[in-house]
Amino acid sequence: MLNVYLSCFLLGLGLSVLSFVSGLDRVHVFGHGHHHHGSHHHHGPRRALSPFNAAALTAFLAWFGGTGVVLHQMTAWAEGGIAAAAVASGLLGGNTINRFLRGLIAREKPLEATTLIGTIARVTSSIREGGTGEIVFVINGTRKVSAARSDDGSAIAKGEEVVIVRMANGIAYVSTWESLPAITPES
Repeated sequence: MLNVYLSCFLLGLGLSVLSFVSGLDRVHVFGHGHHHHGSHHHHGPRRALSPFNAAALTAFLAWFGGTGVVLHQMTAWAEGGIAAAAVASGLLGGNTINRFLRGLIAREKPLEATTLIGTIARVTSSIREGGTGEIVFVINGTRKVSAARSDDGSAIAKGEEVVIVRMANGIAYVSTWESLPAITPES
């Protein structure tokens, strides 16, 4: 029985490392991950953790095998007692990993789609005619700074409010309100 415990320990430990490194902890062995709608703080579906995921199963094997090896070598317990303690330890290990992963999942926030086109900005370093300056703007509640050029090549003074009309090679091309083309509804 010692060989079974040792094999389970080595297999569980090896697969735990492999699943951590490769992302196999996202694989659901029995059934699919269930989605549910989160609170108003989260947008879109949230993933619920299956109790039978790769991370929990490999943790079970490692804890089951490790406990079996230690008890087999260090105690004079009967094989049934060792097996029961090893199973209990494996269940505790799998549950511990699942609780840890649930804590991580609870803190996940989906990435919000972002486009800078149409974002209002303020010129913080003058844009010379045909040159590059700097703008500041707020996106998703965070203040950002970008190199900027005038979309039509004209100069724009420091402090002017502008609109980002396109992005190219990390540079925002901006236009003042006055130089924006008029948007007229089609008849």
